[in-house]
Amino acid sequence: MKRLALLALCALVLAAAPRPSEAAVPVGGALNPPGERSHTFGIGWPEFFYTWEGLVRDKAAFGVRVGLQVWPLALAVGGQARFVLVEQNLVMPMIEGDEAGGGPVRVRKGKAGFSLSLLVAPAIAFAGYGGTKAVYLQNYGFGRSRTFRASLGPQLNIGLLGSIEVSKRTRILFGWENPVALWIWTRPAGWWLEWPLIFSGGLEYKVTYSWSLFGRLAAGPSIAFAGPTQLLGIHWHIVAGAQIRY
Repeated sequence: MKRLALLALCALVLAAAPRPSEAAVPVGGALNPPGERSHTFGIGWPEFFYTWEGLVRDKAAFGVRVGLQVWPLALAVGGQARFVLVEQNLVMPMIEGDEAGGGPVRVRKGKAGFSLSLLVAPAIAFAGYGGTKAVYLQNYGFGRSRTFRASLGPQLNIGLLGSIEVSKRTRILFGWENPVALWIWTRPAGWWLEWPLIFSGGLEYKVTYSWSLFGRLAAGPSIAFAGPTQLLGIHWHIVAGAQIRY
């Protein structure tokens, strides 16, 4: 009976304990708990962005994303979806004990130590100076204009986002993204396609259950196609931001 009473007391303590900090920013592989929504604001170079994840399920999260690129000036509006591919629990929550054998009773907590998600983010972009996401080595002005030149086009970012939980409040973030963009010039008419290959790394710090801060640095090569012309360029960005979950 004493064993049963102790098990019941442990279960009551776990139920009454405050919820852990689990905030997970949308630039990582971990998701927020199902049913919760979040606002995420990012400030950096060359883009500011806002993401709202309004539909979170057990293995998927859906939302909208708006990005404002400072230079060259561009606005991208679209959706964002993350699908969990791997979620490894390092320690499973359990109550251990052997009432018949008289062994010790222990309570252990568990949490996801590693998460990997598939990112799918379609968007439509509007640019003021030709539109580009990279600097091209052979021709610095490729895809840009020294004067205002309107362009627009569809974009699709497919990638892998990961999170490694190294403590209760800190996660290491990493990722590989492919934000392919088709730019269509309006005057004079023309088009070009660019394909950056972006590798990123960063940190997430969970301040409270509802607040999380993050920073990320990313870079990688970019390939551009315009008819018979191909160019090799470099994309890079840096961003810091915060998530508010509710």
